[in-house]
Amino acid sequence: MSLRKCFIIISVGLILLFIVSAINSITGNPISKFLAKRAAGDYIEAKYSDLDLEIKEVYYNFKFKTYGVNVQSKTSEDTSFTIYIDGLGNIDYDDYEHRVTNNFNTWNRLNMEIDEKANQLIRGELDYVFDKVFIQFIETSKSNQDLLKLRRDMKLDISSPPLPLETYIVVFTEEVSYAKIAEVAKAIEKVLENHNIPIDTYSVRLIPLSDKPKNEEEGVSWVNSLVVNDFPKELMSEKNLPKVMEDYELKNSLE
Repeated sequence: MSLRKCFIIISVGLILLFIVSAINSITGNPISKFLAKRAAGDYIEAKYSDLDLEIKEVYYNFKFKTYGVNVQSKTSEDTSFTIYIDGLGNIDYDDYEHRVTNNFNTWNRLNMEIDEKANQLIRGELDYVFDKVFIQFIETSKSNQDLLKLRRDMKLDISSPPLPLETYIVVFTEEVSYAKIAEVAKAIEKVLENHNIPIDTYSVRLIPLSDKPKNEEEGVSWVNSLVVNDFPKELMSEKNLPKVMEDYELKNSLE
């Protein structure tokens, strides 16, 4: 074999080795994935054998150089968590306590169900140009004390939610004013009250229609927008609602 052919073969081999090494650094290597999956199976059998779990996915986190093994109960929708394993197949930890014991999975599932239902109602019954429509548990309800009020696999009763709800609405409109914010908020309130969905706070942001992106790839600018954040339900019946909202937002912005 000529020196030139040897050089070409070695060069191709080095290039292939570099490519494989680069891929492994991002996706992990098959042997370590196999070890992670086997270690997770042994770990489940030793610690969680009563939960009827199955392994759903094994993935590599190149940032932390660890493997994540996602597991799910066959009988409980909210019993899912991740086991974290190093490249040698040693268990680092799992997040069962946070996601299952503390009911974060339940909180997250119910939150998505509420948001999906409310989105259908609001977008279906109101004729505004919406950018975003969120109806969800108030963010502070992620505290452990509130999460423990939930029950694993509980069904959603949106007319009697287990935790307080908030709205966040973003609308493109020709008129950007507190009068328009009050109009939108009252329209949202009416739809939700008609469907017996109780809301604790209202947040509405108006963006000039002229600032609406021409396509979905463009970002939305808030430079010329107007907003009222976390406006309490108790004040929605005030007579001069636009002025009350303006004063409320000004007071909050100064605090």
